[in-house]
Amino acid sequence: MTDVTRIMLFSDMDGTLLGDNMRVSEKNKKAIDRFIEAGGTFGIATGRSQVNVKPFIEGVSINGPSILYNGAMLYDFYQEKVVDVVTLEKEGLKDVMKWILQTYPEVMIFVYTKEESHLLSGKDLADESILKDHEPYVVSELSRIEQESWVKILLAGIGEDLEAIRRHLEEKDPDHYRWVSSADIFLEILPAHVSKSTMFPKLKKTFGEEMRIVVLGDYYNDVEMLKEADYSVAMGNAPEDLKALAKDVTGFNYEDGVAQFIERLLKGEIVL
Repeated sequence: MTDVTRIMLFSDMDGTLLGDNMRVSEKNKKAIDRFIEAGGTFGIATGRSQVNVKPFIEGVSINGPSILYNGAMLYDFYQEKVVDVVTLEKEGLKDVMKWILQTYPEVMIFVYTKEESHLLSGKDLADESILKDHEPYVVSELSRIEQESWVKILLAGIGEDLEAIRRHLEEKDPDHYRWVSSADIFLEILPAHVSKSTMFPKLKKTFGEEMRIVVLGDYYNDVEMLKEADYSVAMGNAPEDLKALAKDVTGFNYEDGVAQFIERLLKGEIVL
């Protein structure tokens, strides 16, 4: 029988905890409540910011730290404070942002600071559905945020444009940044060596080496945490090569796959 009090469970959001309607189902919410009542610790692991994620997690019980910005930030929603954060070396990125604005005007650029999301590319060519999904944001000029600390950059556009930008980044400075795809239309620029597993050592140090980190994910920005967690679960809707990395596979996101896994865990069907 698994001792749930020794488990820290982290769920990705998009494609995992969220259904295709971009909401957390009541079944998932209730399963998380039962997991916490049994003594478990639950948090989310997402590319979203602490501000942007709040509308999506309304009614979701979170009793532990959460991994945000694809691993660049550890955040406590209960105390509403940043526990730890890794920021970008932005000097070289300023010129890259200018180049993208000039060369690919239809690519949307969101620059995330510790507290806000800034849309640099303007709204005239922006995709309204993407804007809505990334609210709240501030329309800003690059000069306005040059002195602030940048945590993450999100680029949204068609695949061939994003691939050209990725190649440009790789040629310009492959050592100071990491780029990852969180969906077919997104390319994210992160600090070097940052992933959703970056905060695992800090979590173990804080909560004890005996704690077992268990994760659920569905896409390529989840690769590192699926590899490095004590127990990893891929969603049924994950690509096949991602499922091969995980120790377990649960149902699809629209089938309450998170709840399915938690129920199996609470029934003692999974031994960690």
